[in-house]
Amino acid sequence: MKTKTASTRRRFFWQAGAAALSAPLAASGAHATQRDAEDTEALKARIATLEDVNAIRELHQTYTRLINAGAREEAASLFADPREAQIDASIRNLSADRFGEQDVIEIAADRKTAAARIHCTVELEIAIGPSCTLVEMARVQGEGFLKQSERRVIESSYVKQDGVWKIARSVYR
Repeated sequence: MKTKTASTRRRFFWQAGAAALSAPLAASGAHATQRDAEDTEALKARIATLEDVNAIRELHQTYTRLINAGAREEAASLFADPREAQIDASIRNLSADRFGEQDVIEIAADRKTAAARIHCTVELEIAIGPSCTLVEMARVQGEGFLKQSERRVIESSYVKQDGVWKIARSVYR
């Protein structure tokens, strides 16, 4: 009877090869876990930033709807300090320009402040002066105003108060 035995040399290469292959795999597994954690944190930060951008867009759309409806007091309530809201009385209508292609919303790294440049078309209604009989008659009939449309840029700064975005300042340029 003869029993087959593996040679010592082959057994050495087999065991050494298995150990040599498992060490880099174990190291890459630990590195992959760390990289996955970093990717997850980066993804969470990106999602939070996108949620902030969408919240600011929604705030601006609400502001636009209120201005178009003539609800200036409600529009002022969207500001961080409603007493500081300076809403031009001659503005009758705001509309988005070019589907927001050139609009820019930048969120600060601390995610507590933001700035935006939003392109729009503004319809203005300015009373004709000086006051005279003809102008007064026109006003009684709902006229006596100069109406015009202009393309402008709304430059706004925003602040997050109690987890809600508010308008800090808004200027039409």
